Amino acid sequence: MRRGLGLASLLLGLCSPAAGGPWNAPPGGYYAKASYAYLGTDQLATPLGETVGIPTFSRHEGSLYFQYGLTAGLMAVGDLALVRRTAIEDFDAAAGFGDGRLGLQWQLRRSGPWVLAARGVLQLPTGDETLGEALLPSGSGVWEGEGVAGAGVSLWQGRGWAFVEAGYQVRGGGLRDGLVYGAQLGRRAGRVLVMANVRGVQPWDTEPSDLSTGSAAGFGDRTTYLVFGPGLILELGRGLGLQADLDCMAHTRNIARGTTLRLGLFVSR
Repeated sequence: MRRGLGLASLLLGLCSPAAGGPWNAPPGGYYAKASYAYLGTDQLATPLGETVGIPTFSRHEGSLYFQYGLTAGLMAVGDLALVRRTAIEDFDAAAGFGDGRLGLQWQLRRSGPWVLAARGVLQLPTGDETLGEALLPSGSGVWEGEGVAGAGVSLWQGRGWAFVEAGYQVRGGGLRDGLVYGAQLGRRAGRVLVMANVRGVQPWDTEPSDLSTGSAAGFGDRTTYLVFGPGLILELGRGLGLQADLDCMAHTRNIARGTTLRLGLFVSR
């Protein structure tokens, strides 16, 4: 049971792809996942929070995510969108690298079933913010970062887990900083792990400005969202597994509004 919970804690991040909850991989241990995500929608949340109809917007994304245990209390995390293709019906389509993220997570304390951790992540502007006349960018085009603190607990005699985390999002280029947050509740049933997920971004300042645009890609100023939905993991054995998640959206500003399907294949040790 302890081994299963340790695996589960490595699998699904909420505040960003480079976040796996407050549990660290052991020294020399790793977790890596290749993912595909798809969103198709005809709704756009404007910078003022109004939902309007638009020509069909689609996004296909292939990404890699990793965790590696450096010491007993320190873990490296990172991810990269290897390809992000977006399109607007009857307008244009564009594809390119997304922004990369690198960070460190410190496990601050472990006491019984509880664990506390802090994570710092730096986002590199490796995407292209000019694609599709700047309406179909593959990244924000600015340096960004996050500082997050989280707490997790083992439940149901090691067959389940829960965690919550929150922190500060820093954005360059005049884009407004904000609050990032997330939570997860999960339980194991044999080789299957079932999860409920919540994550979101809330800018501190929501007043309109010249930076507010209306891009469906979600990299602009005042981008706001609350994402929630179920997740499912199937362990295949020998450290391999499959993962599927549905991300539904609410409380949205300056981003396409719809449901994203995520599929992943992971390996861990």
